[in-house]
Amino acid sequence: MASCILATLFLLFLVAGAVSFVLFKPKDPKIAVTAVQFPKFSVSNGTFNLTFFQFVSVPNPNRDSFTHYNSSLQLVYSGSQVGIVAIPIGEIGGGRTQRM
Repeated sequence: MASCILATLFLLFLVAGAVSFVLFKPKDPKIAVTAVQFPKFSVSNGTFNLTFFQFVSVPNPNRDSFTHYNSSLQLVYSGSQVGIVAIPIGEIGGGRTQRM
């Protein structure tokens, strides 16, 4: 009798865990580029110099906070990296949108 009760409790716990995972399944954030600007650029002696701004919004669709780290933005031209910017470690609260 005790083993039946224990087995029933285990199955109830397993079903409750599966149902909670389905209902509260984590969703991936959707990263969207909202604006791109080239406020300054010049060409001299075959060298091209530019300043590049990219504005991004990252909404967190989950109820819990989302932490991002070790991220970077790379600018590549003809297969060669010409620029890189590190994105600092951060946390986006549940249901909030971070603009970078």
